[in-house]
Amino acid sequence: MIVKQRIPYSRCVLVCVNDRKGEKPSCGDQQGEAVFRQLRAVAKQRGLHPQVRITQVKCLGQCAAGVTVMIYPEQVWYSGVSLENVNEIVEEIFAKSLG
Repeated sequence: MIVKQRIPYSRCVLVCVNDRKGEKPSCGDQQGEAVFRQLRAVAKQRGLHPQVRITQVKCLGQCAAGVTVMIYPEQVWYSGVSLENVNEIVEEIFAKSLG
């Protein structure tokens, strides 16, 4: 039996970590896993957890554009994300989660 419930998060942040092992460009080639770990750590430090869910996903279909991050419910899409961009993204999430 399935149970339908409301999502328990105010925001869902999806970070692509796909690694195609060099066969094609992928987020894994451009530190997708490191971006995910840093984004999650900074968000936890800022007190966004558990109201904001930051999760890694296998593929968002845009690996050629660099590490991709999607934020719901705003439907915001970041491409070409690097470790240097993590604080900027967290600030945006933090502002929206408190506002």
